[in-house]
Amino acid sequence: MEDKPEEQNRRKSERIDAAFTLTYSIEKSYTLRVSLGLVDNIETIMINLSDLGMAIMTNYDIPVGVQLYIKFDLIDMHLSGDERWRSMKINGEAVSNVSLPNENHRIGIRFDKISEEDKAAIRNFVLCNKFPHK
Repeated sequence: MEDKPEEQNRRKSERIDAAFTLTYSIEKSYTLRVSLGLVDNIETIMINLSDLGMAIMTNYDIPVGVQLYIKFDLIDMHLSGDERWRSMKINGEAVSNVSLPNENHRIGIRFDKISEEDKAAIRNFVLCNKFPHK
């Protein structure tokens, strides 16, 4: 999925398509989790990633403004050894929700709490995977 030119211009950080499996849970509000039928550690797929945020596809209608706790493993095949794999634990806020076919939703997430090390690893991943390597 490619961003439209106006979306690219408004982004503060470069984003690339990514398809990592991740788990998320609603950070706060047990009432909201129950009303949405959510449990902790819901598994879903990441659509894209940058050091400032990501988009995911889920079948839950997550309202804008909800705080999420996200966990995923960043695997960068351009690195070697232990540097190739990094476990990420990030807090973020749902900033957009677009309804998709089959009752799915594309949720845009802006990172609120991310370590500088995780941010640097994501930034490096984006730069290394931006263009196909020959």
